[in-house]
Amino acid sequence: MQTARDVSNEFRDLARLGSHPVAASTPAPRNPAAPDSASALVGEGFWVAVLPFKYAGANAELTALADGLTEDVTTGLSKFSYLRVIARSSTARYAQPAVDLRAAAKELGARYVMEGTLRQAGSRLRLVVQLADAVSGAHLWAEKYERTFHPDSVFELQDDLVPRIVATVADQYGVLPRSMSEVLRNKPEDALTPREAVLRAFSYFGRIIPEEHAVVRRILERAVREAPDQADCWAMLSMMYRGEFAQGFNAGPNPLDRALTAAQRAVEIAPASALGHYALATTHFFRKEKVSFRVAAERALALNPLDGSVRAYLGILTAAAGEWDRGCQMVESAKQLNPNYPGWFYTAGFANAYRQGKYAEALEASARANLPGYFQWHAVFQPDRRQR
Repeated sequence: MQTARDVSNEFRDLARLGSHPVAASTPAPRNPAAPDSASALVGEGFWVAVLPFKYAGANAELTALADGLTEDVTTGLSKFSYLRVIARSSTARYAQPAVDLRAAAKELGARYVMEGTLRQAGSRLRLVVQLADAVSGAHLWAEKYERTFHPDSVFELQDDLVPRIVATVADQYGVLPRSMSEVLRNKPEDALTPREAVLRAFSYFGRIIPEEHAVVRRILERAVREAPDQADCWAMLSMMYRGEFAQGFNAGPNPLDRALTAAQRAVEIAPASALGHYALATTHFFRKEKVSFRVAAERALALNPLDGSVRAYLGILTAAAGEWDRGCQMVESAKQLNPNYPGWFYTAGFANAYRQGKYAEALEASARANLPGYFQWHAVFQPDRRQR
């Protein structure tokens, strides 16, 4: 089981694959703090609030752990540039044992509210975390984590729990992007703000089909025309252009040139945002620019080590670039971050088994992928006719 420290070490090792030195990373930009007045957030939508995690006992170490989890989860969510996270200074007043989530959300101007509760039984610790949509009233996600607690391992426990919580709700296949994109699916394209265009674009990752690609690309192209200074719009548009080449969807002229230009624009606007470096890394890979791929990949992962989906895709590309063991290990550890991962995470395992002649293992990986609507898997998954 990897901790955040293990992840950091792995990313440093990945950087060594490149032949050029990489500049020291800088902290990711923090999302803007919520104003004191919730009325300032009305109309902006999709703000996320992490209420203070609760512990009702007398153990000072667990009280400190609850505070640390709240702070680290809030900070972790803020690494995702497409999320707007309300500052902890604004949520601290909800530390009392009983809080009305919808009332707190209204006061804060947040649509999504996360809360957590710690309980102890002997040496066993149970953390229950929940996420709710305060507008619809929907209970979007809940998870229970049980661990052994030792007072001298509080930081290690945080390193174990925080990445799992954050990735599960925030990465490209997380609960928040999925909910936000679904809310926006029925909104007219010309009514989407540039920021909403980015959130709407996440629907493509759950529907990797030509029709969805065309819609998302059109939305993002309009967004960058209206707001050419929005880095996330450029980064997501780069991914759509890359899809013209990688998936063959709605291909226009010179897709990788356009993908590179868009990714470079994203990095130029927001050099400390992981999303732009991720788009840049994947574009370099398909352009067969191996050193540039490794440098940009290391940068993206260092800026946001909690993004399981980015880590998995870069792991697949790392494996395809020849570092099979490291790439496959990256994908496997990404599965531990967000258990709701998509079937394409099995791509590296399938290819690695197939190239080694482990055909039964490759067949199992292709079956687990379970992507009947994605054209590539029709080429690799042929059920054993003897089973009929």
